[in-house]
Order: sequence, then C-alpha cells, then structure tokens
Amino acid sequence: MKKYRSAALALAVCAVSLSAAACSAGSPAASSSTASSASATASGQVLPSRMLTVKGTIGSFPVPAGAKIGENSGSANSVLIIFGAIAPSDVSRFYAAELPKAGYTVTTNAMETKDGDSGVIIVFSGHGYKGNISALVKFPYDLAVVGDTNVTTILFSATK
Repeated sequence: MKKYRSAALALAVCAVSLSAAACSAGSPAASSSTASSASATASGQVLPSRMLTVKGTIGSFPVPAGAKIGENSGSANSVLIIFGAIAPSDVSRFYAAELPKAGYTVTTNAMETKDGDSGVIIVFSGHGYKGNISALVKFPYDLAVVGDTNVTTILFSATK
C-alpha cells in the first residue's frame, strides 16, 4: 500500500508539471458531452464505462470498463484511485464524456508532452469535490498491480 502512495505522489508531481504546461499553453476547457455510456477510442472503438464503488463518502466514480484498478482508497475528505491498461488519449476522451454525465464540471482536459513522456491532465469539480486526473504513457515507477505503462491517477478532495 505504501508503494502506491509514493507512486501517487510522484504522479501528482507529474500532473502539476503537465498542468502548468497546459495552463501556459492556454489549453481550452473540455466541453460537456451527452454521449452514451461508452466513449470512442482513437481507433473509433467504443470504450465502455463502469461505476467504481469508491472508498470514502463519494459513493461511486466512473472508470473505463477495461481499467485495471491498483488503488482505491479514501476518507471523508479525499479519494485516491490508480488504474492501468488505458492509454492517456483514451482517458482524455473517456472523461470528457463521462464526467459531465456523472455530474462533474471539467475545467481542463489537456494532452501534453514533457521530457519525452506524454500524458493528460484533467481538472474537474462537482458533488462537493475538486480533483485531478493524470495519465502517463510511461510512469516513473513500476507498480506491482498496474505496471509502469498507461498509468492513471485520480486524486480528489472535498471542497467543504
């Protein structure tokens, strides 16, 4: 469990750097979507959704059906979800469609490349929470459950 928290912290640092790059690039906010419960991948294939029961008080949160969950922890004030097996570009498209349907507002959804790695940063809020979704093609650590390729971390905390 401690290994995941260290990895989540590292990914959060990556997310901050990607977020800063996105802000300086003037990336647009993602728009709301009324897509069905499946989002298209880069190849046009449908990426189905499932609701993950989240530890803590949030209840549930959408994740791609094919995501391999490595961490799902939370408290009354914060939630951490780590999953693998989904490419960052697919994470971007998936959450552009699924977050608005789940009642969240997406304020940033940006694909970025920094220091030879590419990824996505998504900033969202809703249901009394604000959060970041960060996905990297090549994660700096090999996580036992999800590996080190196509790793996504979702961190959100209560705004109350």
